[in-house]
Amino acid sequence: MKKLIFIIIGIFLEINNTFASILSTKQVEEKVKKVENTGGSIVDGTWFELVQGWGIMGNILAWIFLIIFLVIAYILLKKGLQLWFEVWYAKNLRYLRVTLPKADSKLDKEKETKKDFKEKIGIMSMFYKAIHKISEAGLKDTILNMIFKHSKISLELVYDKGEVHFYIVTYKNYVNIVSQHLTSNYPDAEIKIIDPKEGGYIKLKEKGYKMRAASLGKEHDDFYPIKTFKYLEDDPINNFTNVFGGLGKEDKAIFQLVIKPESSRYNKRAKKAAGLVAKGKYKKGTRNIWGILSPLSWLYNPLRGLFEGTEGIVKGTNAPGASEGDAYKIFNQAETESQKIMGEAAAQPSFKSSIRVIVASQSSLEAQNGVHAIVAASSIFTDEYNNALDNPQVIEDALHFIITPLRYFAFKYKLVGFFQNISYFSTDEVSTLFHLPDITYNRSPIISWLEYKKLNPPHNLKFPKEATMLLDFKRDKDNNVIAEDGRVFKINSNLELFEDEEGMLETIKGQKVKKDEVKFEKIPSHRHLGGFGIYKDGVLMGWNEYRNKKTPIYFNRKDRGRHHYVIGKSGGGKSVFIGYLARQDVRNGDGVCVIDPHGDLVEDVLAFTPKERAKDVVVFDPADDERPMGLNMLEVISEDEEGRKREMDRAALDATEIFIKIFGDEIFGPRIQHYFRNGCLTLMEDSEDGGTLIDVPRLFTDDAFMKYKTSKVKNPVVKSFWDHEYANTGDREKQEMIPYFSSKFGPFITNTTIRNIIGQPKSAFNIREMMDNRKILLVNLSKGKIGALNAQLLGLIFVSKVNMAAMSRADMPEKDRKDFFMYVDEFQNFATDTFGEILSEARKYHLALIMAHQFIAQIGGKSGQKGDKPSIKDAVFGNAGTIMSFKVGAEDAEYMEKEYAPLLSQQDIIGIANFTAYCKLNIDNATTRPFDLKTIWDNNYKSEKIAAIIKEYSRKKYGRKRKYVDMEIEARLGIQTS
Repeated sequence: MKKLIFIIIGIFLEINNTFASILSTKQVEEKVKKVENTGGSIVDGTWFELVQGWGIMGNILAWIFLIIFLVIAYILLKKGLQLWFEVWYAKNLRYLRVTLPKADSKLDKEKETKKDFKEKIGIMSMFYKAIHKISEAGLKDTILNMIFKHSKISLELVYDKGEVHFYIVTYKNYVNIVSQHLTSNYPDAEIKIIDPKEGGYIKLKEKGYKMRAASLGKEHDDFYPIKTFKYLEDDPINNFTNVFGGLGKEDKAIFQLVIKPESSRYNKRAKKAAGLVAKGKYKKGTRNIWGILSPLSWLYNPLRGLFEGTEGIVKGTNAPGASEGDAYKIFNQAETESQKIMGEAAAQPSFKSSIRVIVASQSSLEAQNGVHAIVAASSIFTDEYNNALDNPQVIEDALHFIITPLRYFAFKYKLVGFFQNISYFSTDEVSTLFHLPDITYNRSPIISWLEYKKLNPPHNLKFPKEATMLLDFKRDKDNNVIAEDGRVFKINSNLELFEDEEGMLETIKGQKVKKDEVKFEKIPSHRHLGGFGIYKDGVLMGWNEYRNKKTPIYFNRKDRGRHHYVIGKSGGGKSVFIGYLARQDVRNGDGVCVIDPHGDLVEDVLAFTPKERAKDVVVFDPADDERPMGLNMLEVISEDEEGRKREMDRAALDATEIFIKIFGDEIFGPRIQHYFRNGCLTLMEDSEDGGTLIDVPRLFTDDAFMKYKTSKVKNPVVKSFWDHEYANTGDREKQEMIPYFSSKFGPFITNTTIRNIIGQPKSAFNIREMMDNRKILLVNLSKGKIGALNAQLLGLIFVSKVNMAAMSRADMPEKDRKDFFMYVDEFQNFATDTFGEILSEARKYHLALIMAHQFIAQIGGKSGQKGDKPSIKDAVFGNAGTIMSFKVGAEDAEYMEKEYAPLLSQQDIIGIANFTAYCKLNIDNATTRPFDLKTIWDNNYKSEKIAAIIKEYSRKKYGRKRKYVDMEIEARLGIQTS
C-alpha cells in the first residue's frame, strides 16, 4: 500500500513539474490581470491565485479533485446503466412455480430413506452450487454480465389466497439450466412457468390494499455467516409459514431473496478475514446505519473505516498482527465453533444478495404488523458469535411512505441493493433461507403441495403418419332414392325433413342420396382440436405436460384393438374423455357404437357428427314411444344351416346370461335357466316366423302356440325336452314353476315402451352390416326416461348382438374386416360372465371396446376380496391393453397402486385433478409405464341444428309408427282389441 502511495505522489510531482515549466511567472500575472479586466469572478481569480499560491500541493489537490469527479461520474454512469438494463431486461423474467408432491403415503414412506431435515435442506445447497456459474452460460451472457452484472435469481416465498407457494424467478435463457439442476435434485418436482399477466402470480398492488415493506441484511460484516441449517434444531421454513398462517386469507405477503453469483475474490477476502479472526486481529463491524445509502457504498466505505477502525475493512493489511507469523489466539468452545462455521462459509461459492419483505392488507396497521412478524421470524438465524439478520425497523417505519415504494420497485424488477443493505451469503446460508418443503418436517396446512405426481410420457409414443392432414368427407351429387317397406326418403344439402299427410309416404325433401355404396369424395383439410392436430390413423387422447413441455398423446389405430379400460368417479371427466374419442372416430369415417345409460354422451357425439355422415347414423332412443325401433335378441340372420345353428346356440346362451345378470343366480336358478334356454332355441327354430323374448313365457302358457312352435323344432335335444321332460312334468309342478317363470318377463311385457322394442320380430337395423360398412350406432339408454331395469336389459342385448356380429366375421378374410369401436359407459351394467370372451376374442374380428365405469367393486367385489362376479374384473385387467384412471376412491386407489407400481402411490391416484388421468398405454402390443395426461374439452365443429336433423332422419328411417307396432304385437300375444 505504501509503495502504491509513493508511486501516485511521484506521478503528481512529475505532472506538477511539467505545468511549472509551461506556466512562467509572467504568464501567471497576465492571467490574473485578464481575469480582473474581463470582470471575471473574484472566486475564480482567488481560486487560481490560491492554487497557484499553494504551489505543488495546489496542483496535486486540483488533480485529485478532477480524478475523484471523473471516478464518481464513471461509477454513476455505470450504476445508472446497470439499473436501466435490469429494468428494461425484466421483460425476459420467467416465473417458475415449484411444487412438490406430499409423498406421505405408505408406499412413499417405505421407499424413503430415513433422513433428517438437515440432509433434506442440504440437497438445495447442491442446487445453488450448481447454478453459481449461471452467468457463464454462454458467450452472450458472459459479455452482458461483465457490463451490466445482470445474472440473478429471485427466490420467493409467496403467500396468496391462503396458500404458500415457492417461486424461482430468473431470465428466460436461464430457465432450462435452473430447471435441469432443480429436477436432478428433486425428480418429482413440478416446475410450471407462470405468466403474471394471466393472474397466476401475486398482485401486491390492488385496489383496497395497503402495502408495507422492510429489508433484511446481515447485522455485522458479511464474512460472519448467519446460523445455517446444519446448526438449527428445526426447519426455518416453519417459522415463516407459521407467520403466514396468522395472516388473513385475503392478505398477501412475500419473502424475497435475490441472489447474484459473486466471484472468487470475495472468498479470498472471507478466508483472510477468517484467518484474522483466528488470531484475534479482526474487529466485527456493524452495518445498519448505512443500509439506505447502499447505492453509494463505494463512497462511504472509506468514511466507515474512519468511524469503525481499519479492522473492519479486510481489503488491506492495516490490521495489527496481520502478518503470517502472528500467533493464533485461544478461544472457548463456542468461539471455536463459530470460527469453524465462518471457515466453512468462506470456502463455499457466495452470492451477492438482498432480502425484502412486503405485506399487502386492507389495513395499513395489519400490513405493518405482518411485516414485523416476518422480520421477527428471521431471528432464528441469529448466531451470537457470528451474524444475524437485522432490519432498521425504526427508520423504515418512520419513512414507510418512501421505503415501501422503493422496496416494491426493487421487488418488481428483482434488484439486488437499491437503497438497502447488500449481503453476501454462502450456498449453505442461501439454502437455509430458501429451500423446498418436505411433508415430514413442514406440515403447515397452508403449504401448496402437488396433489398428484407428474410423469413424463413414454419414449416410444406413436405419432400419426399423416402429420398435417385429416380426410374430410363430402357426398357426391348423384341423385338416388332410398326405398324400403313402401317408404321413400329424399334428402337435400340442408337435410330438411317433411312427413306426408297420409303417413305411408315419408319424404325428406330435396336432393336424393344413395342408400348403399355411398360415394365419398376425399378432401384433404387441416383440422385441430384443443390446439393439437387430429389425424386419420390415430385419435388424440389428450396431452401430457412434463417440466413445461407439452406432448400430445395419440392412440394408434392398430393398438386400440387390445381394448381400453377407463375408471373414475362421477364428474372426474371420463365421459367427456370417451366422448372426445368417439367424436374423432365419427369424423374419421369409422364404425362406432356408443351405449350410454345417461344420454348425455350420445347427445354430445351426435352434436359433433358432420352432416356428411348423417345417413350413417342410427340413433336408438327407446324413450321415443311414437316411433319404436325393433331389437330382437332371438333374431337369426344367417341363411346357411350351420351358421344358423351357431347363431342360435350363441343367442340362447347370451340371452340366458342376460337374465342371470338381471335377476341373479338365486332367482333365475338352474331350473328356470333350463326352461328359458330351451324356449329360446325353440322359438329360433322357426325360420319363417321367428320369435322374440316376449314369446318365451307364451310357450309355457299357451298350448296351441307351444304345439305350433315345437312342430318346427329339429334340434333333437330341444325336441326331447318337450316330448319327454316337459310332457312328463306334473300339473302341480307346472302350476308352481310356470307362474314363477313367467313373472320374470312381466316387467318387460307389461311395459309398452320396452314391449314395442323387444317384441318386434325384425330388428330395425343389421349390426353386422353396420360394422362392415362403418356405420354409427348411438344408443341412448337414459335411465331417467325408461327406468334402470329396462335400460339394463336393452344394453345387455346390444352388447351381446355387437359381439355376435363381430364373431360372425369369421366368414371373411381379416384384411376385409373394418375397425369398429364400441364405447360403453357404466359398462358394469351390461357385462355378463361371458364378457371375458368378448375381450379375448373380439380383437381378432376388429372390434375394439372402450369401457368406462366408476369403481372396481361394480365388476367384481372389493379390492383384495372375493366379489360376486370376480371373473369380469379379472377379464378386464387381464385383457385390456390400455388402462386409465381418473379420480378414484381409496379402495380403488389401493388396487390401482399395484397396477402403476412402483411409480405411483395411492395418494397420487386419489389426488389427481379432475379431467386428468393416469394411463398405461398399449403401444406395439406392449403396455407402457404409467404417465399422466390431461383431457381436452373442445367445442369445434359442434352443431345442435345438424344433430336435431340427424336424429329426426334416423327415427324416420329406422323407427316404425307406434300404432302399427301395437297392432302387430297384440296379434302375436293373442290380445283382442276393439
